[in-house]
Amino acid sequence: MDRERMKELAQAQKIERIAQTRLEHGVTEIDLLINERAYKLVTNYRDAYQDDLIAARFSTFLEKYDYLVGDIAADQLRIHGFYKDGTPGVSRMDQISALQDYIYEFMNFGAPYFVLENLEPHIVEEEEPEASRPRRRRNHHSNKNHAHIGEKKSSLKKSNHQLNNKNQKQAVTKGNNRKRRFEIHERNTEGNK
Repeated sequence: MDRERMKELAQAQKIERIAQTRLEHGVTEIDLLINERAYKLVTNYRDAYQDDLIAARFSTFLEKYDYLVGDIAADQLRIHGFYKDGTPGVSRMDQISALQDYIYEFMNFGAPYFVLENLEPHIVEEEEPEASRPRRRRNHHSNKNHAHIGEKKSSLKKSNHQLNNKNQKQAVTKGNNRKRRFEIHERNTEGNK
């Protein structure tokens, strides 16, 4: 897939999300309705909240979180969800008390961000993936360069039998039978001629 095709697909996804997201403002500027669910704008650092950006990036998957944090970097909105403090079964890093850590570690320094509180969080039912097969484990210790046990036994018997017929004094050895002896060669230099 080339770069232009990727841009086309991203643009098509953006248009589809904008069409699916219904965004309305409530009585005050901090009250919002996104897909008919109530949200409250808790923090809007450096005027980061923009209706068109949230409409382009919002997904129904985000409705399960108690808080949504959006930050803007390189003209792209990134949304991260957090749960209320003390939510059972949720790690501390996914609770709103870890917001400051998230800002320091994952956001660009001084980047504009906003925090939306979801006043009506609900459990989002995830679509079941189609019947997926269990993944095969990759054998990192491959035996493709090794002979099977049957091949090893038969070749050993043949070599053993051949050696016994030729010379009774030779021993059966594995590997290369060629013997190499250590030799010291004298170096030829101009003075040694």
